[in-house]
Amino acid sequence: MFTKMINSVRTRLTLWYAGVLAVSLIAFALLVYYAAANVFYARQDESLRSTTETVASAYIQELEEEQSIAKANEVVLAEMIFPNRYVEVTDSAGRVVAWSGNLAGHVLTLSQQTLSDARQRSISFTVVNQLRVAVVPLSPNKDLGYAAVAEPLSVIDEGLRHLRRYFFAGVPLILLLASVGGYVLARKSLSPISLMDQQTRRITADNLSARLDVTNKRDELGGLATTINDLLARLENSFKQQQRFVADASHELRTPLAVLRGETEVALAQPRSIDEYKASLNLIKDEAERLSRIVEDLFILARQPFDAPAIMREPVNLNEVVTECARAAQVLAARKELKLTVHTNKPLSLIGDDELLQRMILNLLDNAVKYTPAGGEVSLDLAAHNGDARITVRDTGIGIPEKDQPHVFDRFYRVDKARSRAMGGAGLGLSIAHWIAEAHGGTISVESSAGRGSVFTVELPT
Repeated sequence: MFTKMINSVRTRLTLWYAGVLAVSLIAFALLVYYAAANVFYARQDESLRSTTETVASAYIQELEEEQSIAKANEVVLAEMIFPNRYVEVTDSAGRVVAWSGNLAGHVLTLSQQTLSDARQRSISFTVVNQLRVAVVPLSPNKDLGYAAVAEPLSVIDEGLRHLRRYFFAGVPLILLLASVGGYVLARKSLSPISLMDQQTRRITADNLSARLDVTNKRDELGGLATTINDLLARLENSFKQQQRFVADASHELRTPLAVLRGETEVALAQPRSIDEYKASLNLIKDEAERLSRIVEDLFILARQPFDAPAIMREPVNLNEVVTECARAAQVLAARKELKLTVHTNKPLSLIGDDELLQRMILNLLDNAVKYTPAGGEVSLDLAAHNGDARITVRDTGIGIPEKDQPHVFDRFYRVDKARSRAMGGAGLGLSIAHWIAEAHGGTISVESSAGRGSVFTVELPT
């Protein structure tokens, strides 16, 4: 329990806050204490100065009136009575000639240095027997002696003692109240994070559509919640794509496997002629090839996008790639009596993967041949465009409806599912072409209209 509390963010914030506040309060208390002590001592000195000057002034006045030092001493000391203060008069040599009654038996012995400083500076201060003493000359013009007034340092010490007591009681109390307030504030401030934590724990693969509550999008916690919601949205989308990919792949694999199994069971059910066995084996061979193509396409798509950096990076002559692809597609076009033309201009090259680029172009050509009726035309063009290489595959086939064009590069997407399956298509060719183009830093687009053919354009940086 204690470890859990210490590891809590609100507890650590409170401790840091309390520590910083404690250091600040102690530093402030020390600063105030020493500043107050200096002020107290300065005020004491100023008060002693004023009292001492009053004593000296009254002494000279009595001396001038009475013309007797003894009489002056007696009168001044009788009249100059101050609470908690002691008055003393000395001659020019520093010998005590008179003192107040409360100083009896404890006369102040002043050093010659103190008397000399008083003569030179008009006043001097010293400490004698825990008394703060101010000394001034009796007369600024004549060397008549000195007046000294003393006050116990305990007067100031008592005030400082009260101040220390207030600090010792006040600082911990303020620190305690501030710490409690800081803990409450931290708890309130971090409560949205606790709520986010609880909500996030409830989100699993079965409810990725759930989202965190966002109370204020403008503050940091609201921004964090929004970011987590965006992340959940991407995860949900990726998870759905994965589920759809697995479902579509299972569906596409199930058909050729069912044909293989069914044809094998029929062939083995009873003795047949050699021609019947050949027909069964040819069908099995065709379905096995289709299954092999689907598996190979799935393997290529499984690399997307994780192995995009792993594609080969070497110089590729695009003219040679286009020519080889056209030669391979010529066989497919001839079977359907299609006219296949190739146009290439100046030599173009880029850094990329030769095999993947061939696969991309062949997929586009295979798609064009499949959906172009007999007697139609298919063209393959390679040209430079704004510093890029542009590969264009154009056909006079059945075209693609406008509503289906945004989805033709999605995995397993087919405009006419029945016709595509009959032609051996699994809806992966264009998706693979799209991935290969993007893996090379390029783009692929389609322009088409139903019944008027299609144009697929690939832009690759050179």
